[in-house]
Amino acid sequence: MPPTPFEHGLALAWSDGALSRSGAIMLEALQKQLGLSDTERAKQEQAWLSDISKNERRSFGDGDKILNQWLEGLKDKHNLSKYAMSMGRAALEVGLSKTAWKEAYKFADGLGISESLANGIWLEEEAEEIDSWPAALDPLALILGLVLTIPKKAPKPAFEFANGEAFAIINSSKARPMPLSWMPSLVPVKHEKCAWGWNNGSSPSNKAPNGDVVYCDSVLLAWVKRLIAMRINRKEPGLVGLNSDQKVLASSAKIETNNNKITLSLIVDLGEEGLVQPWASVTVDGQVKPDLAPEGIGHNWANIHNAITNIITNALDNLPRQLLLASGIDSGYTSTKLENGWLIHEFSS
Repeated sequence: MPPTPFEHGLALAWSDGALSRSGAIMLEALQKQLGLSDTERAKQEQAWLSDISKNERRSFGDGDKILNQWLEGLKDKHNLSKYAMSMGRAALEVGLSKTAWKEAYKFADGLGISESLANGIWLEEEAEEIDSWPAALDPLALILGLVLTIPKKAPKPAFEFANGEAFAIINSSKARPMPLSWMPSLVPVKHEKCAWGWNNGSSPSNKAPNGDVVYCDSVLLAWVKRLIAMRINRKEPGLVGLNSDQKVLASSAKIETNNNKITLSLIVDLGEEGLVQPWASVTVDGQVKPDLAPEGIGHNWANIHNAITNIITNALDNLPRQLLLASGIDSGYTSTKLENGWLIHEFSS
């Protein structure tokens, strides 16, 4: 299940593995803004914190900077309601499952904009067309399956299956592949199962493993590049924590897989300090666990490292959801495994 708005705030406040005093104060402000009682907050906080390893402190609570940005975005309730209505309308274009609707409504209700979301879905002709949304509504967009951009309203196009190798496969007789507005280069291909492949006709290096949902690491890399490019197009830092004069080169992103580790590296232009190529990795073994930053690196470098791990974990959490939604399968997934450059997920019961 996706997090509640308060759980999302907790994740931001603790995103570097520690909670600062200012972060704690902002969580108090978030509680009041969401109208949570002390009892409900304690219930959500206890459940969320119980999943955090007590050995994962990475710095001194710098996650409060990210939380502050999100809190500032939540203040404009009027515009958030307007965007929520349009996002509800757009969700119908990508296909809205019952599960996604329930989860999205619950999250929007926590922000006080569930009525606007519902109006956008049930009274879609009254919602304005938009092509983006405020960063504060990114969690809602991911639940709705909008991912990177809002598709323009148009009849679903007729398409032909392409010839080529599969790079993403969903093993279900009920699954049907559709063109992906959020990754147009990944096209439905002729296959005995629901599958997508690259439109350039390339072939994967290794054979696809068995699993309910499997996709090659090249699909993961493409999703990451699109996410970074979207942030840049919205005039936001490609990596959280970079200064305005520091730029991420989205096209430089590379992913390497080795045993049960995924490593993402990319080139960052630090301005007067020149070009650097930071990297970070996660360990995949049923769950996705961010690897800690190397000991002894500077504070700013640790922030960049943690921002990169956040991108990987975000991708591994949401990419399979988007593939399932695109296939028409109303299901979640339970685990994440890595095998010869392929990610493997199992359907949730």
